[in-house]
Amino acid sequence: MFLILSGTFSCAPKNPSNSRSYYLGNSSIKGNHIINDSELDALIPQKPNRRLLGLPFFPYVGLYRFGELFYNKEEKQRNVIEITQNYQKESLNKENSPRKLDKIQRKYAKKLKRAQVKVEQGNFFMRVLGEAPVYFNINEVSQNAEKMQKYLYNNGFFESVVTFKPDTTFNRVRVNYLVTENRPTMIKDIQYKIKNILVDSIIHANGKGAALVSKKRYDGDSFEEERIRLETLLRNEGYFGFSRQNVSYLINDTITNAATDTFFKSVDVQVRVDLPGPASKPDRYKINSVHFEVLPPSGLPDSLFRKDTVRYQGIQYVFSDKRFATKILDSKIQVRPGAFYSQKKERDTQQQLSLTDQFRFVNYSYTLDSTGKGINSYFKVIPLEKYQISTDLGLNVIQLQGAPGPFANLSYKIRNVFNGLENFEANLRGGIELVPGFLGGNNSIYRSEEIGLNTSLIFPRLLTPGSLLQKQTAAYNPRTQLGLGYNYVNRPEYTRTNLKAAMTYSWQPSNTTLFNLSLIDLNVLNTQNIRADFASLLDTLRDQGNNLINSFNKSFVSDINFNFVYNTNSLIGPPKNARYLRIALESGGTSLNILPNQERVIKDVFNDKDLQFYKYFRMNADYRRYWPVGRRSAFVARINSGAIYSYGSNKVPPYEKYFFAGGSNSLRAWLPRRLGPGRSEPRRTSNNLSFESPGEFLMEGNLEWRGFLAKFFGDINYALFIDAGNVWNLNSNAPVEQKLKADQFLKEIAIGTGFGIRYDLSFFILRFDFGIKVYDPSLQRFVLNELELNKLFKRTQSNFLNINLGVGYPF
Repeated sequence: MFLILSGTFSCAPKNPSNSRSYYLGNSSIKGNHIINDSELDALIPQKPNRRLLGLPFFPYVGLYRFGELFYNKEEKQRNVIEITQNYQKESLNKENSPRKLDKIQRKYAKKLKRAQVKVEQGNFFMRVLGEAPVYFNINEVSQNAEKMQKYLYNNGFFESVVTFKPDTTFNRVRVNYLVTENRPTMIKDIQYKIKNILVDSIIHANGKGAALVSKKRYDGDSFEEERIRLETLLRNEGYFGFSRQNVSYLINDTITNAATDTFFKSVDVQVRVDLPGPASKPDRYKINSVHFEVLPPSGLPDSLFRKDTVRYQGIQYVFSDKRFATKILDSKIQVRPGAFYSQKKERDTQQQLSLTDQFRFVNYSYTLDSTGKGINSYFKVIPLEKYQISTDLGLNVIQLQGAPGPFANLSYKIRNVFNGLENFEANLRGGIELVPGFLGGNNSIYRSEEIGLNTSLIFPRLLTPGSLLQKQTAAYNPRTQLGLGYNYVNRPEYTRTNLKAAMTYSWQPSNTTLFNLSLIDLNVLNTQNIRADFASLLDTLRDQGNNLINSFNKSFVSDINFNFVYNTNSLIGPPKNARYLRIALESGGTSLNILPNQERVIKDVFNDKDLQFYKYFRMNADYRRYWPVGRRSAFVARINSGAIYSYGSNKVPPYEKYFFAGGSNSLRAWLPRRLGPGRSEPRRTSNNLSFESPGEFLMEGNLEWRGFLAKFFGDINYALFIDAGNVWNLNSNAPVEQKLKADQFLKEIAIGTGFGIRYDLSFFILRFDFGIKVYDPSLQRFVLNELELNKLFKRTQSNFLNINLGVGYPF
């Protein structure tokens, strides 16, 4: 019924004017060979109305026309006038009461905004559910062709021609844009004309990053990029008065030898750099003085506070109300007295100060001295509140089965603890999760209680002996985090505690790279109150080759780990052409090799002769690639791999260090952590409950197409995906079906596919992914055809629809 109504309304009589007699259909671009379709398509602002699954039904237009049936624009306009008149009346009555008048203004501003939206965009069906019909307009199409031709000209196709040909089908017009690129123009030779020798040497010494490159196609955007590059380069070298307007170009046609080159044209480019001031000795600015001032809290006058002035390393510090260590601030301020002005150091200083999480805002200003060639720099900051408390309430939703359970977070922060920009953070978390028990059936749900306290003291520098590397890393947002935590879990089968201590260094050389190094990472795991039937199950699994029992022994885990992250993707905004790479290296029990008596000492400290130790190496690499396609679509690819090698006395790593496959961020057709290892069948209890399947080697890949579906208080997006991968064991004692073997590798790669729905509210993304199996390595066959529509959610089947609930994107 909905489709019939939508189709009827979408095909309803249209505006009788000739300019709007046909709906706009899809556009096609033909004839271009070098410039991509997506580049030219981006120049077409008009987009046809959306269809339903590619069928000739336009439900959004139908909803819009349905809303028009009972929409009266004049009535909405009268409502705007009425709201305005009521506001004026109430404002006159309260004009002597500023507080009440301000309240009335805020109240009516919201009312007026809502009323004006209804006038401009229509009622709920028209502006939210529906979509206004898009009509064919010959003038708009002609303008699009003209924009394409200008774009081609700007990209070196000086002789290009763009025409269009409308193609009418029923009541819609499809527009074919016909592109003739002709011969592109190449840049043959580039010369820089610079009168000053020093500036000439600076530009030529930094020529690797030039936007203009010889033997490349002429590109108008690269000329502006080169202007910006030269402006940034010279301003960083003290030429404060230099701007991109001082860069001009002279382009000369060159003669091409027809006998050797019949396809390309070429031009010579002369880059003229004119400097402000005398040509022989242009103005190069120096920093005369640097001032740093901590302002009083917002809204309070300066007269209430006594200012304290301190001078350190040539910089003047002025403190009001709050004081910070000048030595630490000095490491963050890169603008130095006596040095040449640098735009980069000015902005890096602002960034470094902002990243300390101490200041509400960081403002930079300057004045010129009497000569006009010296700069007095001023940094002014307003500190954040010293104490901060925040709470967070929510529900835990597990993927396997069961119901949501509540959780609560309480966070407490103290800023500038020792007046050295240090932060102390404490987080208390408590929650209840309803989880499937180890010993119950598929419908057996138990309550798991968890409480954790994590504390950390964060220093804005590297705490190293003798201040090692502190100066070298001062500009890289260095941090040292000392952490101490305790976690308690109470389940029907057992009670488990984890005491953790860690020391982590981190630094960020650029906006795209991040390093983390933990030289100390200690964990004491202790499982108490193990129920008798659960202990019996662990013994049975051990006899079958499953080492789950090791995870429940009292253990001491020490490791050194290193992480590197390279990420060019933006956190907000539309998808961009980006890369992500994360490499994690971990060495467990390294200190036990260096200090042979360490095990005995640790056992004496904890008074436990049966304390378990681990020695292992672990590596994980995760690479992702993002390709935007159009305005709201993207293609994403991911490869994730890792391996762990154990060489300790028990030849096994801690259970938490194993690799797992399956779940909302892995292969979404399988239950979390239940795939593999290899071609082995899932282990199950007598009640048909599957266990986690740990592996020592992981290889998985994902391909995903992401697109826009609709807008309803946020963006509703869709995804189509293919997942592949598995885990294997490297231990020689592992069963044959779990081992990694080259001749069986491809046969043991699991394949799944599916679709997803994502609700994007910009600050929060709720994700539903629906996965089905294509190839199951445990069955050694394709199982896509075994999916039964009347048994989609029955997990005892060889194939079923697996629902994954997550927050954020899977990768």
